[in-house]
Amino acid sequence: MTIETAAPSGAVHVDLLSKLNPEQRAAVTAGDGPLLIFAGAGTGKTRVLTHRIAWLIQQGRAQPGEVLAVTFTNKAAREMRGRVEQLLNLSATAVWMGTFHAIAARILRRDGSAAGIDRRFVIYDEGDRLNSVKRVMGELRLDEKRYPPGAFVQAISHAKDELQGASEFAQAAGTHMEELAAQVYARYEAFLQGNNALDFDDLLLRTVRLLREQGEVLEKYQRRFKYVMVDEYQDTNRAQYVMVQLLAQSHRNLAVVGDDDQSIYQFRGADVRNILSFERDYPEARVVKLERNYRSTQTILDAAYHVIRHNPNRADKRLWTDRGAGVRVVVAQTYDEQEEALAVAQEALRLVAQGDVRLADVAVLYRTNAQSRALEEVLLRRGVPYRLIGGPRFYERREVRDVLAYLRLTANPRDSLSFSRVINVPRRKLGEKSLAQLGFFADAHGLTPWEALSRVWEMTELASSAARSLEAFRQLIEELRQAASSRRLVEVIDLLLGRTGYERYLTETGSDAQERWANVLELRGLASEYDGLPPGEGLQAFLEEVSLMSDVDTLEERPQGLTLITLHMVKGLEFPVVFMLGMEEGLFPHSRSFDSPTGLEEERRLAYVGMTRARDRLYLFHAFRRHLWGNAQLNLPSRFLADLPPDLVDAPAGIPAGVPASDQAPAQVIEAARPSIALKVTQRYRQGDNVEHRSWGRGRVLKSTLTRTDEELIVKFDTVGVKILAVSLAPIVKL
Repeated sequence: MTIETAAPSGAVHVDLLSKLNPEQRAAVTAGDGPLLIFAGAGTGKTRVLTHRIAWLIQQGRAQPGEVLAVTFTNKAAREMRGRVEQLLNLSATAVWMGTFHAIAARILRRDGSAAGIDRRFVIYDEGDRLNSVKRVMGELRLDEKRYPPGAFVQAISHAKDELQGASEFAQAAGTHMEELAAQVYARYEAFLQGNNALDFDDLLLRTVRLLREQGEVLEKYQRRFKYVMVDEYQDTNRAQYVMVQLLAQSHRNLAVVGDDDQSIYQFRGADVRNILSFERDYPEARVVKLERNYRSTQTILDAAYHVIRHNPNRADKRLWTDRGAGVRVVVAQTYDEQEEALAVAQEALRLVAQGDVRLADVAVLYRTNAQSRALEEVLLRRGVPYRLIGGPRFYERREVRDVLAYLRLTANPRDSLSFSRVINVPRRKLGEKSLAQLGFFADAHGLTPWEALSRVWEMTELASSAARSLEAFRQLIEELRQAASSRRLVEVIDLLLGRTGYERYLTETGSDAQERWANVLELRGLASEYDGLPPGEGLQAFLEEVSLMSDVDTLEERPQGLTLITLHMVKGLEFPVVFMLGMEEGLFPHSRSFDSPTGLEEERRLAYVGMTRARDRLYLFHAFRRHLWGNAQLNLPSRFLADLPPDLVDAPAGIPAGVPASDQAPAQVIEAARPSIALKVTQRYRQGDNVEHRSWGRGRVLKSTLTRTDEELIVKFDTVGVKILAVSLAPIVKL
């Protein structure tokens, strides 16, 4: 079918509809009025959006400058603009296309003066915002140790997402912490105004205020944008929701595209109710469902459906494809995270060797960043290239590098790089001037910085408080050196973390403290593998192994490699082969969701997103035992695995029909997936031994079991009841 109507000057007649399926064509050619497009995973929503924009322009319904298309990433906006220009053979620069924040900033630059906003404002990023809040806290004399700045930043951001200014937030404050946050918020706003600055949340808040309070400005943009389109509508927060409503309320030519089953950013303020209530907001809305999937096999789609269908608050839809059933989903159990990582590497290499895929076709998904540690270790040891998306490599993360720098300095005090890294981490009230004086003294006397510490009292120009801080640091390193010569490596790390108060330091320096502390505990768990070596040797062997693993520069240059990525980061991507790891109760779904129905629903949506990233093969792994957050835990398989019908799951050899495949791993997947370093495990505890735990107090050993890599205890504590512990990780002593 060829469009015969006149196109804008310079455009070429193009058949826009012939390659669309019926549902896509219905969405593209829908007339005026509200339009809700439920676009399931892999159903071609970007094609629909770009073709609709091109169709509106080609049909003469709108000039390019009369279309507003809002996306959630700059990359998506660039891709959409390029496709529209290709479809029309016409420049689409006049189309207002970009992220919510980019569109809002553009409006404020043009018309913000009507609300007293200087168009030359600067935009503060996350780091600027945190530093500004810290400065305000100093003015209010609020102790950062008692009141983490990150908590105030989060409170202010959430308030702005909900369109609450400082005065509204203060009026709603009910607790002491909220009252303090209101004071910080008010002073922070004054600071921004004094610096002619807006933060990211301000861009949306101020735009909504501008449109609400300045009728002429609102009318101007309502006349300008005859058609408004919003991608990923399920991820909008309240400020974005209101902004869209205001811009489209006169003509109601609002088309939103999204999938409530893929709403996974509640922690960022996204509200899935925005898309689910669209028909209530616009009763005359036309609804089109895109359910034909062009990405995955039917088996993968059916497996994902059986997980997501248990969510009570969702629109009814089910994806289908004509690609055929494909291979069944592999559900496998490994012993621990080491075997899990080895199984991934082994199966990926097997598929590549068969010629089925390239390494770049394989993605490994996990719930938390801390899970990447075991993967990176195994892949580096085996020389398998990979790329880590969404964060630095485990051994390059700031908190991990801090702890390693302390350990390197413990092993070699002449290491000036490690010295410089941790001399003021956590903060020891040492300013640049004091550290410069230390360096000047060391250079003048031909000493290393460490050697200069023993002569700190000779530095007459050094403030006494700085001298005391430097002396305390020297004593700390000496204490660690003595401990390293006589105690297990894990005990040295525990001493280091305790004496520096590193966990408290993380809490005080950012809102991601929990994730960063989990990485520290992951490092501690890795170090426990060296406890079988004599004191001193364990530290040296550990540092040598880590230094080799960190030398991965050559991997970056390779054209292929596995993709390691969190489930929250993977939306919008797709891969022929997908491994989803850690499918265990408490990890995925996360324990934080257990007490919240909406939280558990979002965990299901997260699983659905991960599963629908796979085109041809999907592997779901769970471990019997996992070292995570510093403890060895025995885990039950995720409830999501129980949702899978047996006919969709690969039945490993040796498992009778009717037995859930998740009870045992396929032999072809995890055969020989064993730790590459044989560890000597000795039994230190017996039934009836009395022990004391640092946090849980006294208890009695009910059972001691030797595993391949550790000794596990079942202990009944006087205060917290029965617990299962790994001896190498648990802070316990025998009484």
